[in-house]
Amino acid sequence: MRINRHRLWQLVADAGLIALAWYLAFELRFDHGVPPYYDTLFRKTLLIVIGIKLAVFVLSGFYERWWRYVSVRDMWGAARGVTIASFVAGLTVYFFSPVSQVRLPRSVASLDWLLLLGLIAGTRLLARTLIERPGTSLVARGKEVLVAGAGDAGQLVIRELQRNRQLGYT
Repeated sequence: MRINRHRLWQLVADAGLIALAWYLAFELRFDHGVPPYYDTLFRKTLLIVIGIKLAVFVLSGFYERWWRYVSVRDMWGAARGVTIASFVAGLTVYFFSPVSQVRLPRSVASLDWLLLLGLIAGTRLLARTLIERPGTSLVARGKEVLVAGAGDAGQLVIRELQRNRQLGYT
């Protein structure tokens, strides 16, 4: 199973982000409040949308890495996963609407995709940024190091030196 007890909090956080994006998509679509029939559609489809999108996220491998190690490749994977999840959920709600005579507006599906993409990518980027943020001090502490001619390996060395303050380098 791709979800373990350590990654469960990521799954719960993503469920909250999915619900938030779905809610905001309906709220942003309608200027003067959500009409009652669309509000009913929102309420009756919320758990369905969360279930579909989380299933796609799990199958897309969203929970195989910690957010603190997110890379550009992971961001493209997140974009792909969010796109597939939003497409499947949107089609499901559109064609199998639990509210008779009410179809999901395409603008709500588009807004949901855009909002969810921003929320999913943003939270992962924020987690990485907070973990790797540079110290707030303007004065260097430790020894200065020059890494020359090391390419990608040099970047990894520098990141580890910045992340691990016990090494004493800045």
